[in-house]
Formats: sequence, C-alpha cells, structure tokens
Amino acid sequence: MANVSKLLHTTTDPETFLVNLDAEDSDLKAAKQKVRAHLREAFGKASRDLFGQEVRPRFFTQGSSSYRTLNDPAWPPSQQKDLDDGCYLPLSFVKGEQPSRAAEQFFEFVDAVLDELAKAEGWTLIKKPTCVRLEIAPDAHIDIPLYAIPDHEFVLLEARAQKMEKAYDHAPKRWEDLPSNAVLLAHRDDDWVESDPRKIHKWFVDAVDIYGERLRRDCRYLKAWRDHHHLDDDKLSSIILMACVWTAYETIRGPFLPEREDERLLRVVERLPGMLTKGMPNPASKDEDLNRMSPAQRSRVAAEAGRLRDRLKEAVESCDEKRRAIDLMHVAFGKRVPDRPDLVSIPVRAEATITSQPKKTVPAPVVGRSQSG
Repeated sequence: MANVSKLLHTTTDPETFLVNLDAEDSDLKAAKQKVRAHLREAFGKASRDLFGQEVRPRFFTQGSSSYRTLNDPAWPPSQQKDLDDGCYLPLSFVKGEQPSRAAEQFFEFVDAVLDELAKAEGWTLIKKPTCVRLEIAPDAHIDIPLYAIPDHEFVLLEARAQKMEKAYDHAPKRWEDLPSNAVLLAHRDDDWVESDPRKIHKWFVDAVDIYGERLRRDCRYLKAWRDHHHLDDDKLSSIILMACVWTAYETIRGPFLPEREDERLLRVVERLPGMLTKGMPNPASKDEDLNRMSPAQRSRVAAEAGRLRDRLKEAVESCDEKRRAIDLMHVAFGKRVPDRPDLVSIPVRAEATITSQPKKTVPAPVVGRSQSG
C-alpha cells in the first residue's frame, strides 16, 4: 500500500497537489473593486430618479472566493476561475413597481452601467439568467447577481450573515405576495426568487470551524477531480461537492476521520457515488435539493465517482509501487498532482514483497471540452 498524502498536501514541501491548485486571484479582486466603485457612483447619480430616493448598494462576495475553495481552472480557457459578488438594494427601494418591472429595471440599469465599464476595460459583458457576467480575461470572470434585501438587514449586510425563512416556492405576481423578511434574487425570466447566499456561507464557515481546514482541502480536491474530468458539463456544482464532503464527515464523525490525508479522502470518496445518485439536501436549507442533475447526468457522474474511488482505493490500500501510485493519482486528478516519487512512501514490508508480475498501465481518460458556468 502506498502513502500518497504528501502528493496531496504537506507543509514540508513546496510542491503539492493543493499548492498546484492555488489560483492567482489578484486580477479578480482588482476587477471587483472597479465594479463596486462604478456601480456605487452610478447609483449615487441615478437612484433618486429610479427608486425615489438615493441609495448606495451593498455588496457581498459569495461562492468559492469567499469559501476559500477557489482552484485554478484545469482546462483554460474553456474553464474559468470566477468570483461572485452580489449587489444588494434594500427591498423598500425596489417596491415602486410591480415585481416583474422592478427586476427588469434593476437588470437594465446594471447592464448599462457595467457595459460602459466593460468597454472601458476591454472586458466582455454576458447576460446570464441570474446575473451579469464580466469576462475579464480568457480564464477569468466575475458574476454580479442582483438582490433585494429587507431594509433592517441591509445595513448589516457587510458585517455578518443572517438567518432567513424557508424558500418561497412560487414566483410572485404582486409585491404583497413576496415574503417581507426574505432575500430576493432578480431573475431575467422568473422575476424574483427567494435566495440567500449568506446561509450557505454561514453553514460552510461553521463547518470549517468544526472540522478544520481538512474539510476545505477535501472540497478542493473533489472540485479539481470534477474539473479534470469535465463533469461540470453534467451540472456537478461546487456546492453539491461541498455538501457531499460535509455529509461524509458527519457520517464518519470527527474523532473517526483518519489522520492521513489520503486515507481520509478515500473514506469520503467511498461514499461519493451513492450520494451523487440521489437528492442532496442543502445543509443550510433542508427544503432545497442541491442535486439538480437529471437521472442520466447523475448516472454518468456517479460512474466517474466510482472510478475515482477504485483508483484511490488501489493507490492507498494495495499499491506497492511508487510509479503505479503516481499514475493512479494522475488519472484520477490530473497532472497537477506532482510527479514526485520521493513524496510517496511504501511500507518496507510491501517493498520487500514486490513480485515479478507484469506492470499495469493506466489508460488516459477521454475528456472533452466544457464551458465553466
């Protein structure tokens, strides 16, 4: 059996899988500040005419950048690193119109403002159903989803996360139908939907507080596996993988999680195929199913997770050659796993019992192209 823990993560060597996943995000952060400044200035000039009084929007960075699970894209430019930065207005300021018109106005204004900025910066603006996307480089984009938030929470937005009520299932037709204490996401087709990204953010921060950085690392390993095999084509989202890791941890329980990096990851991966074939409740909102993949997509993704399990299991539990262990890790996770036999250890007893059986070769995976979304 091989110990491949140091291929994944160690503090004693500068070259590991985790280090190779690190994304340079200074360009994303700089672009975020430009977007915020431009929107604040534009709202300052025009919000009185649009909403009846002046309003300064609030912003809340969400997604992988805020969770600190951002990986460099495996296959740029078809995959891109991203930053999500929500733009929030107080609910009272967008209630002057019917819901559909208010959502449309919100998008029209932000689209126009950010299109101006994009042209000045040489970026590309893309209108997505739930956000405005700015492609700032061939391998990087920023998404700006638009929210309306209750007034009393608006002033607290940048200070702390708030707990909200359960999801609202039906698209509202009148403002009276909207939950007064809910965060609402503007949607180009569905007007407004209840969606509070702060709940997920708080859940994940709390989970890391309980289980430590190992939880964050395992999430990043699985995201890298997904990207290497282009499973985002099948809508395997980062949040599903995060929930899968947390669910596995909760099932195993903290005191029984293996100390070794590779053994712990294997215990998580062993449970992954089963979890991906069924619904995955949102840990922050049990009424929501995070697994929106179709039955066919679930089947394909679960089959790939089974192959990941088998390769990692062989490497950790039965492999007695360093070269073979590295080949297995490369097929599972890609060449960002270091080609460093010196970081792999084989128990002396296993090394002494290597037989003359023919060496196995691991076929390279067939991968396609995808567009990260």
